[in-house]
Amino acid sequence: MAVTFEQVRAALDPEEPAYNKAATTLGPKALPHLARLITGDHAMLASKAAYLAGLIGTDQSVEVLQKAVRSGDVRVRLAAAAAAGKLAADAASAVLIHLVDDADVGVQKIALKSVPDTASVALLARIQSLSDGKADTMARSLSREALARQPSSVADPVPSVPSVKPKKRKPKK
Repeated sequence: MAVTFEQVRAALDPEEPAYNKAATTLGPKALPHLARLITGDHAMLASKAAYLAGLIGTDQSVEVLQKAVRSGDVRVRLAAAAAAGKLAADAASAVLIHLVDDADVGVQKIALKSVPDTASVALLARIQSLSDGKADTMARSLSREALARQPSSVADPVPSVPSVKPKKRKPKK
């Protein structure tokens, strides 16, 4: 059965949409319509569309969420960060890598809370840089928590190799 733009919009129009029901009822066929809403002029609908795309949770959902990540509206990026937490680890990492160091601290915080327990190496590298020097103490704390949730072999920084000083040779007599 085809899903129409009007059906998708009707599912998102209530102040509190039934997201789980909409994800099940509309499914992946709603994604092109959700992408259209995300890039539209109505920020509240765009944020709801982003969240619903995350709940649908397919590979195409990631493509739709990438549109939300690039939104100029902080509410849409917040929804994308929250929605990423509903995705599989690889898909979540692909979305969150663009949000963990967002210009908006609120987006950063939601993104860091959404980091999966097995994040990609690229995402972990970006989070590591936040934990080392981010001015906002909450973002720094959340980045350290996200790193602590990772398997130890992935989250541990590369151990430093102690420098070996060459032995001094005694001059020959």
